[in-house]
Amino acid sequence: MSESASFARRIDVLAEIFAFTTAAFARRGVSAALLADVDFVLEELFTNIVKYGRGEAPVTIEIAAISEGVEVTLTEPEAERFDVTKAPPVDTTLPAVQRRPGGLGLHLIARLVDSVQYAYSEGERCSRIVFRKTSAAPSPGAAGRSEDERC
Repeated sequence: MSESASFARRIDVLAEIFAFTTAAFARRGVSAALLADVDFVLEELFTNIVKYGRGEAPVTIEIAAISEGVEVTLTEPEAERFDVTKAPPVDTTLPAVQRRPGGLGLHLIARLVDSVQYAYSEGERCSRIVFRKTSAAPSPGAAGRSEDERC
């Protein structure tokens, strides 16, 4: 079972998105320990859609409880193709002043969730991003990082 809601492409709806995820987690019995990571990922993806997308149609977010976690789908109608899974890597070992601006949010997303998938329908001009978070344990990229690698 899942539930979904649509949100206008405006930054000021982030509070509504967080209220939706909090309520959906509670109704679906998803561990609240996963909520902060899911909200962070949604904020990064949604703000990228608002900042860089050209469409005006609302973005739909669907939340489904899965074994030991959650699967979240963002559907963006009127989208240009941009595969979030193919973002260039970010060298976090470099000092911030030596890094190329941008991309850090997508870099962090890959380390916070178990999987991210992207699909695009050329005919419908619709993109779909699906991510899963199934454990409140430290995210895969977090283990073994030193203090020097913090952003």
